[in-house]
Amino acid sequence: MMKIPNIDDVEAFWNDKPCGLPSLDSPGDRKPFFLEIEKQRYQKHPRILYYADFKSYRLKRVLEIGCGIGTDGIQFSKHGALYTGVELTEEGSRIAKERFKLFGQPGEIIKLNAEELPFPDNHFDHVYSFGVIHHSPHPEKIVSEIYRVLKPGGTINIMLYNRTSFYYLIEVKLIRKIFFKFCHKKKLCRAAFLIFNKELYSRCEAFREKLQIMKMRNPRPSQQEWLSMNTDDAFCPIAGVYSKREAGKLFRAFRNFKSEVWFIDKDNWFLWLAFMRFIPGRIINWLEFNAGWFRMVQAQK
Repeated sequence: MMKIPNIDDVEAFWNDKPCGLPSLDSPGDRKPFFLEIEKQRYQKHPRILYYADFKSYRLKRVLEIGCGIGTDGIQFSKHGALYTGVELTEEGSRIAKERFKLFGQPGEIIKLNAEELPFPDNHFDHVYSFGVIHHSPHPEKIVSEIYRVLKPGGTINIMLYNRTSFYYLIEVKLIRKIFFKFCHKKKLCRAAFLIFNKELYSRCEAFREKLQIMKMRNPRPSQQEWLSMNTDDAFCPIAGVYSKREAGKLFRAFRNFKSEVWFIDKDNWFLWLAFMRFIPGRIINWLEFNAGWFRMVQAQK
């Protein structure tokens, strides 16, 4: 078993891999670069626009936990919110600051650990976080801080990974464990990857190589370690998943709790890539909104 990851491990991983940043950064004209990132994000995740509802927070104090490179944050600012984004990593906060300055958008970007927020009690009207809290070693501390800095009547909109998604229940707990057993058998895996096109073949092979490295380091990962290896990257130090009941428990201090699920990652799930062409559209729609990977939590203080 590997050591239990701490916040420094989380920071180091995401500093090297800023969330939402393409693998090759652009040293050229940065405006088109950022606009293309924005376009691709909302094409792949169109329901972010529905759930985030950026236009509804004009002149409201909005805090984003884990703003990354500022893609969602700048939308709040463009629509008139009084925006503050906090980010654990130096690289993410640097890029977010660059982005806000480049587009002339007001907002404050602060590098810090969200487990200890420097803001006064009852300060913000709305707190937003998309896919961040479940990567903390202590998500309950972040939630406690969110509750503290939120005004009475203030709202939250948080995305967590969904424990009851078919990705977690079928692919992570079954399909990828089988793959893990054979990931060191290069020829066998490469033969199996031939069902995919050239681009997908290369991506599967890259993932296989990472898993092989992890297998050498830790041939018998714990359930928590296995989950973390199969969310954002094989080297991801920690990730969590939440059922509706578990999310409700995490946010039990809040009222008017609501939870919905959505999203199928059609680009990265082995099972989906192999069989999606055989699945009728109505079943795809049912799977997304009943067993999707993203669990959106909305609640009020």
